[in-house]
Amino acid sequence: MSNALAIATVTQTLVNVVTASLDGARVNGPQVSTLRPDDSSLQGSETPPRVNIFLYQVTPNTAWRNADLPTRRDDGSLVRRPQVALDLHYLFSFYGKDSTLEHQRLLGAVARGLHAEPVLQRSDIQIVEQMTDASNNNVLYLDSNLSEQIDLVRITPLNFSLDDMNKLWVAFPKANFVLSTAYMATVVLIETDEPPPAPALPVLKWNVEVSPFSLMLIDFVEPQSVVPSPPAPLSIALRGKGLGTANSVVLMTPGKSDPLPGTIEPSSTSDSIQVTLPAGLRPGVNTVQLVQTATPPVPSSPIISQSNIMVFVILPAILNLTSATPGRLTCAIWPPAGPKQQVSLVLNQQDGPQAFTLSADPHPGETDTFTFATVFPNGSVPSGTYLARVQVDSAVSRLTVDASGKFDGPTVDV
Repeated sequence: MSNALAIATVTQTLVNVVTASLDGARVNGPQVSTLRPDDSSLQGSETPPRVNIFLYQVTPNTAWRNADLPTRRDDGSLVRRPQVALDLHYLFSFYGKDSTLEHQRLLGAVARGLHAEPVLQRSDIQIVEQMTDASNNNVLYLDSNLSEQIDLVRITPLNFSLDDMNKLWVAFPKANFVLSTAYMATVVLIETDEPPPAPALPVLKWNVEVSPFSLMLIDFVEPQSVVPSPPAPLSIALRGKGLGTANSVVLMTPGKSDPLPGTIEPSSTSDSIQVTLPAGLRPGVNTVQLVQTATPPVPSSPIISQSNIMVFVILPAILNLTSATPGRLTCAIWPPAGPKQQVSLVLNQQDGPQAFTLSADPHPGETDTFTFATVFPNGSVPSGTYLARVQVDSAVSRLTVDASGKFDGPTVDV
């Protein structure tokens, strides 16, 4: 790719191409320059026949501007050489005697030449790259490597309106307006001089394997609220479409960032999957998702399909509730609650209207045993028998019902 000298190389190559195209203008001794339009040598009525090429604007090339991304890794190390893609906008001004229309003849010759050859040939660019500066030990001052650029530089005329042309010439108040037109040179790719990164090792072996998959959709979970009955394992049923290709199931539970694997029962079908839940799930809102991974000969078993995520609730169950310590209740629940879960004990008087919600004492870790104070600074829970429910976040344990349809447990005497 080209270096920082590429812009100047394009300008000088344009000078050479335009100079060669002026033979058909039938003008004696025409010159080609790269001066500002307000340069003193371009002012006055006696200006000799001349074409002045002035670079007035540089813009990013929309097609190539992001072709080098990303150039660096997160740690700042180089991935590839940064490359800027530019379009160069030139103003061509034509000078000569008005009486013999020299400026118009020059314009016609240049327009014909650039239309016939709208690409800067590599051979023309190489001539410029070999130019030396006699005042500076004959160094190659335009050695830009532009001739090795992947994309050739193309010259296209710009459709300049009278208003656009007027705005451009107003920027040079000391310049006299002359016959002008504009061209764009695109694209110029300039790379930095940073050493390229060391190449990675080549691919040792190409391997393409095909594994079929299906789109899995879970419509609902049965039951929505799972009631634990220790020590028996918990299970749920997933109903939906295309579930038969799943070969694993993952679950997320409150307070844990790592998924827990469930077990798909052999009796599952494409419309119904029976899942045995793993140990470690906590009471509250849990999620379940089916996953299909590729099977051999595909290596590493990558995930090729995932179902939607569905939620279900695991209700806490009271295993034991005692009031052995005065002013405090001790409750053992299943499954254990996490350290950031809110645990409360809801008491409803069995033979009266009174109800209380007691917050558990702080628990720094996962535990299944909680204590609740029944005596407060401004009062206490009245003595009596209460129906008890434990609430973990939004999940509340269930009460039992007797033969007459009344709630009968679990109870605790305060």
